[in-house]
Amino acid sequence: MADLRLAIQPELRTIEARLDREEARGRDTYWMRNALRELRWRLEYTADVGAIQEALERLRASADLTPPCAAGTEIWFLKLDASVDRMLTADFDDEGGPPLFLDRVNDPIRLEEYLEGLLVSRLGDDGIDRRKELNFATADLVRLILWRRPRGYPWDPRLEPVIRRFVAEWQDPITGFFGATYLTGGRRLRTVDLSLTFHMARYLEGKIGYWPQLIDTLIRIRGDRYPNGWLDEAGMTNHNNYDVAVLFQLGWPHMRTDQHRRGRRELGELLDWCLTTGIAPDGEVVARAMGESLPESYYFTIAFLDTVGYFDPAKRFWTDRVFPGASALQWGLEDRLSALPDGNPMTRMARGRLRRAHPNIGQPA
Repeated sequence: MADLRLAIQPELRTIEARLDREEARGRDTYWMRNALRELRWRLEYTADVGAIQEALERLRASADLTPPCAAGTEIWFLKLDASVDRMLTADFDDEGGPPLFLDRVNDPIRLEEYLEGLLVSRLGDDGIDRRKELNFATADLVRLILWRRPRGYPWDPRLEPVIRRFVAEWQDPITGFFGATYLTGGRRLRTVDLSLTFHMARYLEGKIGYWPQLIDTLIRIRGDRYPNGWLDEAGMTNHNNYDVAVLFQLGWPHMRTDQHRRGRRELGELLDWCLTTGIAPDGEVVARAMGESLPESYYFTIAFLDTVGYFDPAKRFWTDRVFPGASALQWGLEDRLSALPDGNPMTRMARGRLRRAHPNIGQPA
């Protein structure tokens, strides 16, 4: 699988570069990005070579960017994740009927069995690493079920206690983190996962337990590789730094004095990296996570800057620093966003977050 991934990687980079160019011209490549995500998931989390070849051929056949289906994938959890941002919007159009694919988990027994079935991966038995599905499915279902989205979909009211109990029992009291578990050689190996922990903490608005342990673990994994640390293949990314910043923000009221000192230092370094390496003075995002679309890269950069209060002094929970370049950078980001595909939900989310940080952005000077 590792050899196959290396062999396919140059072609994937070529496709991603082409999608970047299309997105920079304002063309929505959302469905094709999802087809690409399916291929990457198969390469990184499964051992089915035949299915990988089929997914690659479908991707090659879609070179004209004509969408063969709405989501770009028929894998259930990828389809869910591809749809969730649209279903969460106030103006979501269900095109005459509710999204019936959600019926798969719209029952307390089926939901519990589905979630419990994702917790442990047995690679020696079936060759499937369930970490990605665990991450996407929990992040998406927590929001949809607890927030009653999309509007009009008849969620079973018995689901809320099921999913809240699942999350509470899943958190590790020793590390404070959420993670995937692997059964190998008769041993159970439990991981700490930055993305899984960020999603549960953020979508439950910080109402989780073990915050001092979580912050200790967060600091300890600073130099480790994602998803078990802060660093991507190329090092820092605004995406992972956003996750880290949100965990510090939500955990701040529960942190010890020594944790506050360390948090101030770490957040300062992350912000300095963003302003000197992650983004150009004119608002162009120049450092991106692997496989990240152009709209995603702008959303996560803006989300990080917003979280640490770069644009709004009232949000600077960790510092009293003054940032004189904030206004100019906001206008630069707004200008960059204006060129991205407006129908892409990540573009809309990035623009909305930037304008909430500064209500006058986008208005005539």
